[in-house]
Amino acid sequence: MDDSVIISNVFHHVAWGTTIAIYFWLVGASAGSFVISSFGWVFGITRYKPLALSASITAIILLLLVPILLIWDLGKPLRFIYLLLPSYWHATGPMSWGSALIFSYPIAMIFYTYFVVKNNVTWAKIAGIVSIVLALSTHWYTGVVMELNPGRFLNHTALAPLLFLTGAFISGIGLLILILWIQNMIVSAEKRINWSLIEEMAQYMMYGLVFDAFLLFLEFMQSLYGSLNLVIGHEEVLMGVFRFPYLWMEIVLGLIIPFIILVSPLKRTRAGIIVAAFLVAVGVYGMRIWWVMGGQYLQTFY
Repeated sequence: MDDSVIISNVFHHVAWGTTIAIYFWLVGASAGSFVISSFGWVFGITRYKPLALSASITAIILLLLVPILLIWDLGKPLRFIYLLLPSYWHATGPMSWGSALIFSYPIAMIFYTYFVVKNNVTWAKIAGIVSIVLALSTHWYTGVVMELNPGRFLNHTALAPLLFLTGAFISGIGLLILILWIQNMIVSAEKRINWSLIEEMAQYMMYGLVFDAFLLFLEFMQSLYGSLNLVIGHEEVLMGVFRFPYLWMEIVLGLIIPFIILVSPLKRTRAGIIVAAFLVAVGVYGMRIWWVMGGQYLQTFY
């Protein structure tokens, strides 16, 4: 048998798996939660100040899990040191910037949280602005890393950073709503977050769902009328092997059902908002699954 035939039939190792999909979800939810935290101290929306501490602590905890996943995924964990050494760090490498952002972003958030606890308005605002820039940049870079993969047809799109940032915003709000709901059941009455504020956050989440659906529609049009590779990617990967995370988790459970809840009378019920928040968080994770592993499928197995 010809050697070329043997090589072409080899099943190659999947470079990025579930660990990376979880990492993308955690980074996004952290960024989304922190943006909400900044509403009160950075943008001066006073009614959001009571939830700023809970939101920033949530963002910090989520982001502290990220280095563990990334180092674990390397196979040879000590190799992460290379991205931190000046001799290896390169300004044109998205992952070089990503390593810098992942380490600097939680530090900035910790400073912000400290000034919030100390009720230092000036320094909380300054640290908050720096943290917002780092939060958005951290998740923007994850989209760029996926975008700059010409061999992975599903990922190679300029819309990737926007899709990732939009998913971050809605999943961060969804997770924060769930956390504040649980917090309200535990703390004393005077420390509870006003439910009207959570309803307002749910409406922000609904606006994000609309924009996310628009971006997905643009990608869908590209798949239908794009190159043969994109058409095959849509039929074989998105509507084939990864049909469940793409169609059912992201679109049906994560977009359509929450949107129906949030534009109907159910948006005024606690159960409706909680269900919508949970489904949005699950839906965005579905997007991370097919985006990470689905993007490699044709490249790996065909």
